[in-house]
Amino acid sequence: MIENEEMLSAYLDGELPEAEAREIERALENDPALQAELEALMAADALAQEAFAEILSEPVPAALAAAVRDAPEGGTANVQEPPSIRRYLTAASVVVALGLGGAGGYFTGLSQGTPVAAAPGWLVDIADYHRVYASQQRHLVEVGANEADHIQTWLTNTVGAEVRIPNLAEHGLTFQGARLLVAAGKPVAQLMFTDDEMRVVALCLIQTDTPREGVATQTIGAFDMVSWGGRDANFVVVGDEGRVDLPAIAETAGMQV
Repeated sequence: MIENEEMLSAYLDGELPEAEAREIERALENDPALQAELEALMAADALAQEAFAEILSEPVPAALAAAVRDAPEGGTANVQEPPSIRRYLTAASVVVALGLGGAGGYFTGLSQGTPVAAAPGWLVDIADYHRVYASQQRHLVEVGANEADHIQTWLTNTVGAEVRIPNLAEHGLTFQGARLLVAAGKPVAQLMFTDDEMRVVALCLIQTDTPREGVATQTIGAFDMVSWGGRDANFVVVGDEGRVDLPAIAETAGMQV
């Protein structure tokens, strides 16, 4: 049995022996509470990394620099490998992450559930990609919307799950094209849409043999996400944080994909 979040944190850091990592993966398949805790840790990690990036970009105070410069040299015995930064942040950051989102039953035929990823880290990876590509204009997509049939065939064959392009016009969204991503070591289809203000909303899907149950909403970094499972894939709609129509967009997409 997985008894504490420290072991989950070590699993996310890749620090566990293979046998223990496999034990956690088996537990994740059958324990919604553990799945939710894993998602919370991933979301907290993303927030912590963003916060620390800002801190590290600040100049070192002169007094601290002087103290380091003038400190006596010496050796330290029995030095252990420093623990992951997540160890120091877990208790506080999980509380923050748990407050960022909850599950909701938006789609017909899907019951309420807890956050579950197709594989550890896929939603965090998607947030990282979205931060990069959503700021693009000329290079927003890899293949344009004028090749919609090709996009569906290409991504279906590559991802291993059927890719369908939903019509989201009722939400003021125009399909711009698609990209192929890699998240959690697996190919991911990313369909890109824009509104009248050129704000980007993406629909991503990853193949899985065990689609998640229910619908979950959460925030990772600067983006809100609504995720669900269906057929042989897990799906997520991604948009700017605070975008109030994202659940409705996800509901429409979920009916069509």
